[in-house]
Amino acid sequence: MTDELVVRYADRRLRPYVGRLWGYAHRAPAAAQQREPLATGVVLIFGLGVPLGIADPSEPARPAVWFGSFVGGVDDRCAVIEHNGEMRGIQVDLSPLAARMIFRVSMRSLSREVVALDDLLGPEGCVLEERLIEASSWQERFGLVEAALAAKLQVAEPPPPDVDWAWRRLLSSRGLLKVSELTKELGCSRKHLAARFREHVGVSPKRFARMLRFRRASDLIATGTSLAEVAAICGYYDQAHMDHDFREFAQTTPTAYLREQVTFIQDAISVCP
Repeated sequence: MTDELVVRYADRRLRPYVGRLWGYAHRAPAAAQQREPLATGVVLIFGLGVPLGIADPSEPARPAVWFGSFVGGVDDRCAVIEHNGEMRGIQVDLSPLAARMIFRVSMRSLSREVVALDDLLGPEGCVLEERLIEASSWQERFGLVEAALAAKLQVAEPPPPDVDWAWRRLLSSRGLLKVSELTKELGCSRKHLAARFREHVGVSPKRFARMLRFRRASDLIATGTSLAEVAAICGYYDQAHMDHDFREFAQTTPTAYLREQVTFIQDAISVCP
């Protein structure tokens, strides 16, 4: 088995709407399927000549759909991916607000969806994919991706201030801020905020807060923190309350989730500034 992973934080001009860029290459003796952590943002994947299969976590018997380069909208389920023994590509962590600006489509229409990149960017996406495949290094590829995203963001209409504020407040609170407090700060109704939030993020503020809490809980469990302590830290009433979220978002229990969690990088990760 061979693994390669190079990670770079996005250029400062792209922050906070673009997070990290992940260049990965993985080769294994056989095909495999694995559960991915729940993503609270939009995932942009540039496939470098090797497709990935995306399975429906709610219908495990249904065959996976295979993509080269694609965009995964905000999804309140843990993704399940498949590969034929090899994975090679670049993952870009986008905020939903950035994805709305770059692709100029409603995030509500992308929620729980995976869409081929050329369906969103047309020939432009195909040209960029070809340039990335031909590039000689991860740093060159990262530069190409950042330049393309910066060009899109520069001419895009920024998100509404109230949605941007709400999104940041929920992130900073790690999902612990109540929506009632959020609407009080903004001076608007829950219905008004929910409609605008779904347009630019893909889910309601309440759902997004639950996803943030769940993601934090799943990350803490992976560190060996006890389930009772994780439940308390993440704002759950008790361990049973947390168990409910794991069954809804990951279709399993916290203990089983940890046992099934798969990462294809076993050794050190190279992180570039």
